[in-house]
Amino acid sequence: MFTSRLFWKPFVYFSVLIAIVGLIGGLTTSQWQKEQLTDQLQQRLRNTAISLEETVRKTILSDDFQRLHGVIKDISTKTTTRITVVALDGTVYADTHEDPQVMENHANREELLTAISNGEGHSLRHSNTLNIGMLYYAVRIKHQEQVLGCVRCALSTIEINNKVADIQSRIAKLVIVVVVIGLLLTGLVVYRMTRPVVRLIEEARELTMLQLGKTIKHGFEDEISELGRLLNELGSALADRMAQLEQNHHELLTVLEGMDEGVIAVDEQERIRFANEAVCEMFDLDLERDQGRPIWEVIRNQLVETIINQAKKTSEHFRGEMELLGPPTRYLALNASAIPTEDKDESGVIIVVHDITEIRRLENMRRDFVANVSHELKTPLASIQAYAETLLDGALEDQDNNLTFVGRIVEQSERLNLLIQDLLSIARVESSTQANEYTIVNVAEVLEKCIKYHQPRAEKKSTVLIVDHPSEVMVYAETEGIRQILDNLVDNAIKYTPEGGEISVKIAIESKQVLIRVQDSGIGISENHLQRIFERFYRVDKARSRELGGTGLGLSIVKHLVNAFGGTIDVTSHPESGTAFIILLPQADPMQSASVVSP
Repeated sequence: MFTSRLFWKPFVYFSVLIAIVGLIGGLTTSQWQKEQLTDQLQQRLRNTAISLEETVRKTILSDDFQRLHGVIKDISTKTTTRITVVALDGTVYADTHEDPQVMENHANREELLTAISNGEGHSLRHSNTLNIGMLYYAVRIKHQEQVLGCVRCALSTIEINNKVADIQSRIAKLVIVVVVIGLLLTGLVVYRMTRPVVRLIEEARELTMLQLGKTIKHGFEDEISELGRLLNELGSALADRMAQLEQNHHELLTVLEGMDEGVIAVDEQERIRFANEAVCEMFDLDLERDQGRPIWEVIRNQLVETIINQAKKTSEHFRGEMELLGPPTRYLALNASAIPTEDKDESGVIIVVHDITEIRRLENMRRDFVANVSHELKTPLASIQAYAETLLDGALEDQDNNLTFVGRIVEQSERLNLLIQDLLSIARVESSTQANEYTIVNVAEVLEKCIKYHQPRAEKKSTVLIVDHPSEVMVYAETEGIRQILDNLVDNAIKYTPEGGEISVKIAIESKQVLIRVQDSGIGISENHLQRIFERFYRVDKARSRELGGTGLGLSIVKHLVNAFGGTIDVTSHPESGTAFIILLPQADPMQSASVVSP
C-alpha cells in the first residue's frame, strides 16, 4: 500500500495542502498572537496613563514639575514603562528615560496628535530618542474645558518580538499534528459551524436595514442559537423603541402645532428645519416651501439674525422685541435658545415667538386711562377752585352773581361725584370675582323701572320710547349690574337723539340667549370711532359729551358688565342714521333656585 501510487498521490496532494494550510495557519496565528500581545500591552499602557491623569493634572496646574518627575519615575520603575508628560504645544515637561531639556519638541508625534483630538491615541513606531522600536499610548489631560497636555506611556517592542518568536517556535511544532487531525474534521466541522453563522449574518444585515419584523430561526441549543435568540430580542426591542420614538414625535408635533406661541427651529447653518402653524401665520411662511431655506431669506429682520448668533455663541437665552408692520401692525417678543450640543459651532437654535400686540395695547390703554383720569378729575376740581376763590375775593357779596357761582360749584361737584361713582363701578366690575353672588334676574322688571325713570326726560325732548319685551326674561346676573347696563344705554340714546326722535328697546329670547336691543334715531357714530367707543374716557364728540354730562365711562362699564355676566355686546351705527346696541346674555331657568352660581 505504501508503494502504491493510489496512496502516494493523494498523500502528496494532501501533504502539500497541509503544508500550505499549516504555513498560512502558523503565520496567521503568529500575527494574531502578536496583535493580542500588542493589545494587552496597549491596555497596560492605557491603564498606567489613566492612573496618572489626575496626578499630572494637579502637578501641571501647580507647576511642580520636580515632584512630577519623581512620581512618574517611581511608577516607571515598578512597571518598566517609559513615561513622558508633554505640553499642548509639544514641550516635554518630564520624561523617565531622558532629560526633558535636551529632548526635541513632540508636537508632531502621531499618538499625541490623536490624543489631543480624541482624548486617547497610540502608535507603534521607532523612537528617535532611544533608537529602538516602541509602543506608545497617550491620554489627554484637561482641566475643565482647557487642554493642558498629554501623559504618554511606552514599552519597548523587544518584549513583543521575543514572545512572538517563542510562540512561532511552538506553533511550528504543533502545526503538523493539528493540521493532520484538523484535515479529517475540518470539512464537517466548518460546514456545521459556518452554515448557522452565515444565516445569522444575513438576518443581522436585515436588522441594520430596519426590517424589524423578521425573526431568526435556529435549531440546535448552542451558542449560535443563543446569539440568534438575542438578535431576535434586539430586533423586538428596536421595533418597540422605534414605535415609541414615532409616538413621541407625533405627540411633540401635536403640542407644538397646538401652541399659541410660534416655534421655529434652525440648524447650525441657520436653515429652517421646523416651524409650527402659529409662526407660519405670524410671518406668512409655508413650511413645505421654506423648509431648508436660510431663515434670513424668509424673515428679513436684523433682530432675528442677531439673537440667533448670540444664542449660538453663548448658549444662553436671548430675548428681543420686534414690530411687524401690517396692516395690522403686530408686536412680537422673540426668545432664542441654542440646542445643546458638544460643539457650539454645530448647534442649532430654537426661537419661540410670542404675540404681545394685545399686551402693548393694554399697556397703552392703561397709560391713557391714568392720563384721562387725571385730566377728568382735574377739570371739575379746577372749576370748583376757581368759583370758590371768586366768591372769597368778594363775589359772595354780589347778589346778582353769587348764587350762579354757587350753582356752578354744585354742578361741578355733581359731575365729579358722577365721575368717581363711574370709576368705582368699573373698578368693582374689573376686580370682582363674585360669580357665586349672581342670582336669577328678571330683565323685563329691571327694564320697566329703567323706562319709568327715564320717561320724563324723553317726554321733555318729545322723544318716543318704544318698549317690547316678554313678561319674564331671566338671566344669571346682578340686579344692579343689569340696571347699570340698561340705564347707560337708554341714557345715551336719549342724550344723542334729537327732539322728536324715536328710541326702541326690545328684549327677546333666541336659542336660549336673551337678546337686548337698544336702538335710537340719533346722530349716529362714524365707522372710525366704532372700534373705540368701549374704551374708557373715549368720546366721539368731547365737547358735546361734557355738555350733556357724560363721563366717558358709561359704555366701558356696560361692556365689562356684559362680559362678567357671560355675554357679548355689539354695535352698529351710521352717521345721522342712529345707533343700535345688541347684547346677548345666557338665559336662566326660572324654575331653579333664586341663588344660582353664574356659568
